[in-house]
Amino acid sequence: MKILLIQPPSQDFYRTSIRTQPIGLAYLAASLQAHGHEVNILDCQTEKKKSIPIPSELSYLKDFYPFHDRSPFKLYTGYYHFGLSWEKIGKRIGDSKADIFGISSSFTPYHGEALEVARIIKEWDGKKIVVMGGSHVSCDPQGVLESPFVDYVILGEGEYRLSFLIDCLGNGKQDEIDLIDGIGYKRNGNIYFNPLRSFIPSLDLIPHPGRDLLDLDRYQINKKRSTMIITSRGCPHGCAYCSTHLVMGSFFRARTPEDILREMMECRERYGIEAFDIEDDNFTFDQERAKRLMRLIIEAFGECKIELSAMNGISFASLDGELLSLMKRAGFNTVNLSFVSAELSTKKRMKRPQPVTDFDRILEEAERIGLNVVAYAILGIPGQTIEEMIDTLAYLMGKRVLIGPSIYYPTPGTSLFKKCEKEGNLLPHPTQWRSSAFPVETKEFDRLDLATLFRLARAINFIKGKIDQGELEEGTIWKNLSQALKDNVNTGNHAWANLLLMLFEERSFFSLRKNRGGEFSIQKEATSKKVLDCFFEKTLGKPVLGSRND
Repeated sequence: MKILLIQPPSQDFYRTSIRTQPIGLAYLAASLQAHGHEVNILDCQTEKKKSIPIPSELSYLKDFYPFHDRSPFKLYTGYYHFGLSWEKIGKRIGDSKADIFGISSSFTPYHGEALEVARIIKEWDGKKIVVMGGSHVSCDPQGVLESPFVDYVILGEGEYRLSFLIDCLGNGKQDEIDLIDGIGYKRNGNIYFNPLRSFIPSLDLIPHPGRDLLDLDRYQINKKRSTMIITSRGCPHGCAYCSTHLVMGSFFRARTPEDILREMMECRERYGIEAFDIEDDNFTFDQERAKRLMRLIIEAFGECKIELSAMNGISFASLDGELLSLMKRAGFNTVNLSFVSAELSTKKRMKRPQPVTDFDRILEEAERIGLNVVAYAILGIPGQTIEEMIDTLAYLMGKRVLIGPSIYYPTPGTSLFKKCEKEGNLLPHPTQWRSSAFPVETKEFDRLDLATLFRLARAINFIKGKIDQGELEEGTIWKNLSQALKDNVNTGNHAWANLLLMLFEERSFFSLRKNRGGEFSIQKEATSKKVLDCFFEKTLGKPVLGSRND
């Protein structure tokens, strides 16, 4: 049968293009091809962004995002449709002549885009079969199947399930669908589910992703062709905010280092790929396996001959100096660490893994080796206080790291989502459950507090960048920065230094606006005074370090 797998476009304030490679669809395509099916992938996110109006349910965000801000530590500059237009998608669907369409719905806030693709298919030809899978489907399969545009859903891993489903449909044996778990379907107007019970035990048996079906020039890191590599599945941690276990299970399953290396060699030899982003949730969970993989990469490619990253984040709880050193030699220049919060009680509430080595020790090792560090911090978790979030930013300000701020967003099926639901902290529309929408307010913080904290993290990172460039002195005490900024203003560096100086003097953020005549003006923006007052009180005597170790 002829199958078209589709990654829908997305609509949001921003998109990280290199994180959008539809590697899951490439895995499905390879498995379907192994079963004799004709498969293509339609990645609807390949075209450039187009500015669109903010939907009404997100209109409250206009107060937080001044779209015309030209300041160097601005937030977002517009709301966009990322990828093919709906009209082009409709044409590509019609031209595909596919019998079955598989649509990925990975994140709840963007499920509307997936449903729109399904609607386009059904309105073009109502007899075509639409199958939907992805993280959101595993979190809310009932809600997805209630749509008149979706015929089947796949829960959990799709490689074997989708092939089995299509074989049943192609052979006219729909009754045999009940023989496999993890499939939802409609029959006689009713919805049925075969509960998810199993996961693929041996990942080495899954065919390598069908990258030949992707536009590989679209995914680049430092002007090098890049791809995602998945070396393991399943997460035993069960963090309160994460839905990984719903999709991939709670049992850690790892590919052998030898199979991973074969895939990487194939990527370089067949496709000229030189950069690899390891997308695992638990790449270093088995330290010895991770070390063996790094050694194999060094032997096969040479030291620092390819570029490696792990943008999804690595738990520092499973790192040590030897592994970090091997990662550096294998091709890592930066390591992205899941820090979450400086408050231990929050980490315990979130069921984060307990570290064997503390974070400071890992940072010392990274500095010694010459690895740069991005530390991911989560802001806006229910139960957090403003003081705790400020302590986290203040702590990271004084470390040689770049801060990766992430606003908590509720994911259906997780224990924290259920808590938000029970306590009435959820906004009514799933589109609002995205990080950029500041989706949760509590008695401890509101959206203006979170927007101010987010902007503050951007400002700290900007200052760290100026330290790296030598324009501000390393280790300057926070309260002494104002004099350094005055010195920069006096030497002609007006824009960024002036804006930061006003932050110090007026305890408020300001935007830089350009009028129709081309002239710039500075405007005061909505700011949480209690956040900035608390931050300045806690950090006046604290040093600011740069972000680079290389």
